Amino acid sequence: MFGLGLSNAYAGFTLDWLGGTQASFLVALFTRAIVGFGWFFLFRRAGKTPYYAFIPFLGPYTAFRIVWDDFSMSFVFATTTFIAFVDAIGVTNSVIHACAIINFVLWWLMALLTSLAFQVNMFVGFLYGGISWLGSLLMGLWPSASYKGPWSSDPEADQNLSAKELKKRRKKAAKAAKAAKAK
Repeated sequence: MFGLGLSNAYAGFTLDWLGGTQASFLVALFTRAIVGFGWFFLFRRAGKTPYYAFIPFLGPYTAFRIVWDDFSMSFVFATTTFIAFVDAIGVTNSVIHACAIINFVLWWLMALLTSLAFQVNMFVGFLYGGISWLGSLLMGLWPSASYKGPWSSDPEADQNLSAKELKKRRKKAAKAAKAAKAK
């Protein structure tokens, strides 16, 4: 989300009127705030609590969870997003930078899955992945976006079944419901 090398791009810039604050820190805060604003609208469309978008660990976790129904990947994304923020503000360490790279890959995955989950043009998904603050606003405010649900890696999930298998599953569920109602 914050971009690899953000601290390197703004390393020499400090704002004296803010007590010598690094520009990379302000860019990272700005990016996170705008992405949180876009997530606010996405969460609302998905039926989640929209204010989670602004909570540091919970926002990224929820954003990933609404597009991919997998707890572990959502947890990894949320953790690496926090660590990528630390990388963006200039803390240098090889482990922190490795987590930022993992977050970069997961961010792109989430951006493209968001396009599928909200039925938005894939071009907007590429904007979301490449220019996170612009893409998240577009994704959140896209007028025709409608939430269809998260992608699932479960082979038994409805989205992975053929039309014939779905019809068979629905008939079986209806028959079970009818039998339960008769008892």
